[in-house]
Amino acid sequence: MKQRWLINLVLLVTLAVLAMLMRSEINAGRSVSKLTDLAAEDLYQARIAREGEPTIVLTQDLLGWKMEAPMQVDAEDGQVAKLLEILDTQVIRSFPETAAALDELKLAPPRLELKLDSVEIAIGGIDPVGQSRYVASDGLVHLITDRFYHLLIAPPIDYVSTRLLPRDFNPVFGRLDGVALTTDSVTALNALVAERVEPLAETPSGVPVALKMGDGSTLRFVVSGDRRRWARRDQRLLYVLTDPPELDLDPSAVDPTPPEPAAPQPMPAATPVATPAEQTPIAEPMPQPSADEIVADPFGPVPTERVPYQPFGDDPERILPGNAPLSEPPVFKLTPDGREIPVSPEVPRQPRGLPQSESANPYGFGVDPFAPDPSAGETQAPAGAF
Repeated sequence: MKQRWLINLVLLVTLAVLAMLMRSEINAGRSVSKLTDLAAEDLYQARIAREGEPTIVLTQDLLGWKMEAPMQVDAEDGQVAKLLEILDTQVIRSFPETAAALDELKLAPPRLELKLDSVEIAIGGIDPVGQSRYVASDGLVHLITDRFYHLLIAPPIDYVSTRLLPRDFNPVFGRLDGVALTTDSVTALNALVAERVEPLAETPSGVPVALKMGDGSTLRFVVSGDRRRWARRDQRLLYVLTDPPELDLDPSAVDPTPPEPAAPQPMPAATPVATPAEQTPIAEPMPQPSADEIVADPFGPVPTERVPYQPFGDDPERILPGNAPLSEPPVFKLTPDGREIPVSPEVPRQPRGLPQSESANPYGFGVDPFAPDPSAGETQAPAGAF
């Protein structure tokens, strides 16, 4: 009897263990995976790239989220938090990209891309059956609930913080139209939150308000007459307030801050400086010789008169310039045994004229071409006429 109870007890324990294992497997099968493993508080940068629209770049620091592009202002933390809920969204179904027609799912190429640090998520089209959104990441196509698309296509102005003053700007002094404000009025501006923020489409009209920090940094607004519209011309933003703030004046207040840092002056146009290779060398003037040193003018006319040959002149050591005219050298005739033969000056030969023939025949007609030359002054009688 006792043995039978032990067997029943063992069977009961075994059934309980099996039931627990089956339940855990069923729960594991029913659990839905998340789109990413990232945590919003650990994220540094979120980047929204859209076709035909400016890219929105958001970064997180210790003070909160800031917009880096297309403008540099504080971002609305609530709006960014709604967008980052996509990190923990549940995946309805997943399949590999290689098994999907990406062009039909509008994922090749995607019109929207969300980059969260190093994780890239491509946003595709809608599933016509379940009205879910196709997204692609890390080689997989996921189907998620479509509750983030309107945040991805929102204009940049929707991500601008509605706080009137930046988080890192704490004014200690202010002026309204050149008159100092009370300390309480300046301090109260830190808590102002606008009803909405709009792009500044036209030149604002109103009175100027200047707020200064302890280091002299200045933030300027143009405030409307009812003090509900505050325009920042540097960012082209218009803050619309629900209730106007109290701006009490204190003309006797002294500005405790240093002067505002001067705006950087534009750099003058750089003057081109020639490099050593580009500099044109200036030729030094050549020394001019004196009148005594000038031997001959190289550009003068060529002398035609014969100059007696004087190779050394008065000074045998004198050096003649290369372009100096020289006289003709003397002519000597020597016999084979070395004796000199007197040379008589050469008499130029007169051109021999052609005698006129007394006959009617032209000169040379009938003259024997093979006859010896006649003596000087003699002419060969032409042959008679045939």
